[in-house]
Amino acid sequence: MSPGGSPISWSIKKKIREALSLERGTVYKEHGGRLRLALVYPNTYGVGMANLGFQSVYMLANDMEDCACERAFLPDKDALLEHERTGTSLLSYESQTPLADFDIIAFAIPFEEDYSNVPRILSLAGISPMAAERRGRGPLIAAGGVGVSLNPEPLADFMDFFLIGEAEGSLRPVLEDIGKGIETGRGRDETLEALDSFIWVYVPSFYEFTYEGAAIREIRPRPNAKPLVRAAKAMDVNGLPVPRSFVYAPGTEFKETYCLEVERGCGKGCRFCAAGFLYLPPRMRERGAVAEAMDEGMARAGKVGLVGAAVSEYPEIKELLKKGIGKEATVTLSSLRLDELDEGFLSLLKEAGYRTITLAPEAGTERMRDIINKGITDAEIMEAVRLISEAGLRRVRLYFMVGLPGEADEDVQGIIDLSINIRKALRGGEVNLSLNPFVPKPCTPFQWHPFAPLEVIEKRMSRVKKALGKAGITVRDLPAKEAFVQAYLSRADRRAGRIIEAASQKGWKRAIRGQEEFVGESVFHPRGRGDVLPWDMIDHGIKKDYLWKEYQKGLAGKTTPPCIVGKCTRCGVC
Repeated sequence: MSPGGSPISWSIKKKIREALSLERGTVYKEHGGRLRLALVYPNTYGVGMANLGFQSVYMLANDMEDCACERAFLPDKDALLEHERTGTSLLSYESQTPLADFDIIAFAIPFEEDYSNVPRILSLAGISPMAAERRGRGPLIAAGGVGVSLNPEPLADFMDFFLIGEAEGSLRPVLEDIGKGIETGRGRDETLEALDSFIWVYVPSFYEFTYEGAAIREIRPRPNAKPLVRAAKAMDVNGLPVPRSFVYAPGTEFKETYCLEVERGCGKGCRFCAAGFLYLPPRMRERGAVAEAMDEGMARAGKVGLVGAAVSEYPEIKELLKKGIGKEATVTLSSLRLDELDEGFLSLLKEAGYRTITLAPEAGTERMRDIINKGITDAEIMEAVRLISEAGLRRVRLYFMVGLPGEADEDVQGIIDLSINIRKALRGGEVNLSLNPFVPKPCTPFQWHPFAPLEVIEKRMSRVKKALGKAGITVRDLPAKEAFVQAYLSRADRRAGRIIEAASQKGWKRAIRGQEEFVGESVFHPRGRGDVLPWDMIDHGIKKDYLWKEYQKGLAGKTTPPCIVGKCTRCGVC
């Protein structure tokens, strides 16, 4: 039985302890006299433990002597059935404590696809998902991560507060303030008022929205609440711990790879890329700290994954590859710019254990790549493929999108033609294609652009799959209807909360039934320069006027050169 008297299944505890027995680096702390934080990833253990943001917050919190941070996850299918059969509340991993016994439950949420798991997890913990129904009882419920930093509104009804932006430098003062409040007996309302003094904390109940149909007429902060929430940003990442697989857990999504972040952000300015704009300016980590983290990873796993939005642009990337080769370790990179590849680089990648080279043309024609500001020509793509083939690497994975702004049938044919030409250049090598519908994201120049009609996306994806299937190229795609849900959650306001809660109980298809017109208005309706966007109260440092100008340049097919950190001020971040 739990301290509160509810039953606890031995089978569930055993499964958690078996996972813990395989980990290295787990932190165990006594709860007495400490702030108790349950850090929750809204997906299964294998997915969550592969996420560096989740791992970093775990270590940042546990670096505080007076904080005991433990992890929790969405149970897998078998465990969910056991929870339902026994009535066992959702438990933390480290001490198998019911989540409702913690002071704070904090969700780390990078992807919109996991939003419906939030009310599900709260219900499993015996906590009312809706913040208005909790009436001051139980732990504070919070969220952070890429997804909610871009647009927190779809989850606003479930959360007491959000931490917007990067956790380094911003998490500690928030936790310290909450701890002091617990010591002095401060109530929930007083705590939220105190947290609102942090510029990177968003308290959704402090903001009132008025609507005109599916559109927002006005966002009005209540008296004394700040008008804008400024995203936290660690402008100098050197001197900070390198985000990595602090808790090494074999068998996660990345197949026993020890991951670490070598850089953050990308200045190329691809107009569809939320990470590229969210993490401006690009920041490179000091080589010594990265090398030290690599040594730890090679000792623990033998396979190291170097992570970042533009890893191939890291100044010492070749030296890091040589370091791995010298230790007979496998080294992989999360991203490769094909215009960065040369014979020496490819030779090192092959020697470091690379078998598949991943390239992301994103669009099939130069015209479309100018619209999205990818800045890569057909000739450059084919030259990279020639180098790959000559290096003896025989497998290439390609990433493309359909439904981009201004896309025409000839651009879709361009995906087919380019993919076939790449396979020919590989002289019979293997080509796999990842094909996804374009989803407009907040904090990008395309945030005003609508999602393409479902029938258009489905028709174009079917055309690509059929043609490339005949050419011996495997195509994996994200179904248009799944991308439609993602597009809604990317663009939605807080009225999405009731649909998310329904989806947590009966799935998205049934949750949207009867709401098609309302949801469709949000997804398919273009937004104008003067429209109020659901995330307009969030300031990431990028001027909205700059994003609009980039949107107009994109529609006109005009490109913008990459940013020069510290020397240009056009976007407003530097």
